[in-house]
Amino acid sequence: MPSVKLKAPAKINLTLDVVGKREDGYHYMEMVMQAVDLYNLVTVELTDTQGIAITCSNPEVPCDERNVCHKAARHFFAATGIQPQEGLAIDIRKTIPMEAGLAGGSTDAAATLVALNELYRTNLTREQLCEIGVKAGADVPFCIVGGTAVSEGIGDLLTNLPPMPPCWIVIAKPYESMKTPECFARYDNTVIENRPDIDSMAVAIIAQDLHGIAQHLCNVFEQVTAFESVSEMKRVMQEYGCLGAAMTGSGTAVFGLFANKRLARRCMNKLMGSCKSVFIARPINHGVKITEITE
Repeated sequence: MPSVKLKAPAKINLTLDVVGKREDGYHYMEMVMQAVDLYNLVTVELTDTQGIAITCSNPEVPCDERNVCHKAARHFFAATGIQPQEGLAIDIRKTIPMEAGLAGGSTDAAATLVALNELYRTNLTREQLCEIGVKAGADVPFCIVGGTAVSEGIGDLLTNLPPMPPCWIVIAKPYESMKTPECFARYDNTVIENRPDIDSMAVAIIAQDLHGIAQHLCNVFEQVTAFESVSEMKRVMQEYGCLGAAMTGSGTAVFGLFANKRLARRCMNKLMGSCKSVFIARPINHGVKITEITE
């Protein structure tokens, strides 16, 4: 049966701010986001059996209707009016940590939409896929587009920026986790003292000023989660020569920007054993990518 294999990249938040709240409880966001070369591998295949079957290398990931890929597929069929006569098998090989603020679930959903667009030959534009994707999750549109971008609204308004200058990014996931709804609930009861300067961040990116980018890293959720492990990982990264460090998304992963690969590797080696997982990544200029199509 026809299948599509894809690489689904993680993202980091160079800045993250909450700028309002809708009556339905959703929050308006303003973020500068960056795709990185840390990937999940997703395979979507048409099958002879009815329904959507999901498998995943991580046993902690739900493989039923709660899975964001399942949601994305349902929204795709609803938007296109397709009533599939065949079934769907979605296999996810996880590398991106869960509950880390790295869009590990959202990028899987983005991959599912890109694959379905290919398998059903619907020829939807990237913008149309993003309109479907935001119904499955706020980060899904960015994961489709990738690169470097300002994300506004509920994730549905994207403005592309020039590619981030080359650097090495150490990403560390502590043992603690926090679910996104809990993070927003805490935010609603917290006075935020420091907010990001998104305009200055955009200027630094346009100028290809890595030091300027590092100086303007800011995530309001750091003031909400207040995990000691987040502060400690930032301290270690700074001790080992990072230009700047911040938590990404609703956490709890922390990243540090390095101009020097050797320093980044030394930092990664130092963090090993004191956190759940640690990686070195590079910024990339794309989102979900098809790697193989089988007819």
